[in-house]
Formats: sequence, C-alpha cells, structure tokens
Amino acid sequence: MGAVQPEKQASLPRVYELSPHTNYKYYASTHYGVMIPDLPEPYRYLSWASVIGYVGFPITDSEFKMSVDGKGDTASLVHGTALSSTEEAFNTYSIKNDIKFSSEPFAINFANQTSMYEEGEGYTLVTNREDLQLQLRLVPTQAMTWFAYSAFYKHFSTLMHYKGFLVQQGKRTEIQGICTLESWKAVATSMLKNQWLVNHFQIPVKIFSYQVINIDQEQQLLLAFICYEDQPVITAVYYRHINGTSIQYNGEIHFEVTKLKHEPQLTPDAYHMDVPDTFRWTAYHNQKLILDINGQVDTPYCYGLAAGFVSSYAWRGVFNGKTLNGRGYLEYIDRR
Repeated sequence: MGAVQPEKQASLPRVYELSPHTNYKYYASTHYGVMIPDLPEPYRYLSWASVIGYVGFPITDSEFKMSVDGKGDTASLVHGTALSSTEEAFNTYSIKNDIKFSSEPFAINFANQTSMYEEGEGYTLVTNREDLQLQLRLVPTQAMTWFAYSAFYKHFSTLMHYKGFLVQQGKRTEIQGICTLESWKAVATSMLKNQWLVNHFQIPVKIFSYQVINIDQEQQLLLAFICYEDQPVITAVYYRHINGTSIQYNGEIHFEVTKLKHEPQLTPDAYHMDVPDTFRWTAYHNQKLILDINGQVDTPYCYGLAAGFVSSYAWRGVFNGKTLNGRGYLEYIDRR
C-alpha cells in the first residue's frame, strides 16, 4: 500500500495538498485530522479526526450509525478534549447530505457544527457546538512527513503552529503551540461493484495506534503502529522541528503494551476492546538509541477515531540523551 521507508522520505514531495473528498474519481476514502497533544489542564488534548468514506478495514469501519447509502457515503468525526464524552465528541454523517466541500480555496464543513477552511497562508478551524466552541489559526511549517505514498494510498502530516481559543464547560481558554495537520486519500472496498463484497469483505488490518508528542514548542514526534491480523507491519517514529527538519528514524523501533486497562472499553457497536493502561516506545537512529519512554494513560478513552478510541497520556523517559517527561495524544484500535 506504499508505506514509506526512512530512506525514501527525502525523495518525496515536500509540499502538501488538501483537496475535497468529492474531487476524487479514484479514491473513495479521505481523512482530515488536526491533533494537539499538550493542551493545558483540564483539556489535555484536542482531537479533530475524520474518516470520510469507510476504507474496508476492521480498524476503520463500524456498523454504528452508518449512512443508509452505505460505507461509501458514511463519514465519522471524533472532535473533543479530555473533557468530552463519546456522546459529545463522536458523530457520523452522510457525505452527500451533511458535508460541504470547496476546492479553491479548500474548505470542509460538517453540518455547520465544525469546519476548516483555507485562509491566506494557512487554515482556520472553527467549531460551534453546544459542548465545545473553538477557533484556531493553523500556519504550516516546512516539516512534512509521508506515512504512505503510492497509487492506492497517499497519507501525509505537516507540523503546524496554532493559536486561538476554546470554550468548554463555560470556560474560555486562549491556547497556542504546535500541532499536526494531516490527510489521506485511499482506495476503499466501497469502490467494488459487488455489493455483497462491499458489505462483507474486509482487509484484516486489525490493530492500530497513532500518537503525537510535543517535546517542546519546537520539536514533535509522531509514533505509528499497525498490524495485519495480529502481526506488526508498520512500527515507526518520525521527528519534526519548526525549522523544517523532518526525519523518519531508521533503526529498530519497538512498541509494547505493558499493561492493559482492567476492564475493556465497550464500543457503541458492542465490541469489547482491550486498551492500554501503560506502554513503552524505543527507537534507534543511525545505530543510536534516540527514544526510550514509558506512557501511562491517565485520561478517559473517547470513542470515535474510526472504529476505536482517542485519549491522552503522561510519559517519561529519555529522548536524545536527555531525561524528559510530558504529555501525549493517543489513538488506539484493537479489532481482533
């Protein structure tokens, strides 16, 4: 599917493109995401992550609140902070009836609840819901990462500066820092002409975790773990700096869940999912240990990231020879 290896990063395009889902003739699934891992207490994180057109993986597809027109017309969005419940943060939409797109300039609007639109040299993200209001200005850096690059699947992430405010539970807070903006476009099983296959066939990608850590106000790590059945096929760590530096670490990378939560999380489609309580990441680059951290999930899990959950964690350990600690943003799905 085009997963990018470390030595390929430098040869790929260094510019990004956000295009509306409806423009694609050869891609049936699109993703737009904005993630902040280190908001001040009590918010901790911000997730704004959509899957527009279900892919055909166990980790992305759920029968819960699907469009009457099927997977190809279904979009999901999880959007909230550590204060958000699943009922507040998670929504599904009909692509053709509920979502509006624009190409020049780029814009996407989810049923007038939340939207992101291109403005000047960046983007503005606006939300106006009963439980959450926010406005963020997003300005890109030159630090760009490719997770996948092929004729079937393109997926990138760009390090962004953000500044704005959010209002939740009656309190307004000014916020600023660095975050990530990302998008994919991918083929999907909904493109198949055989409707039985569309409804019943899934490619067994069953375990997924994506995480974001801001080391400080200039440096960011992205961490990815994906399994085919229960066998890891991607375990990767990516480093970015606001000066434009972007590196995929080229040595051994390990992700290990060291302890599960005592009780599984129950998804809205009645799946009992084991989720991490603690975990560990280690990463080498040029035969040198760069990262060795332990994470503790200390925030309630919120459903809605595709067919799984988002949350937040505290971490401590070693990065680039320095003992550090901080907060991280967590996406986790286990559909075995």
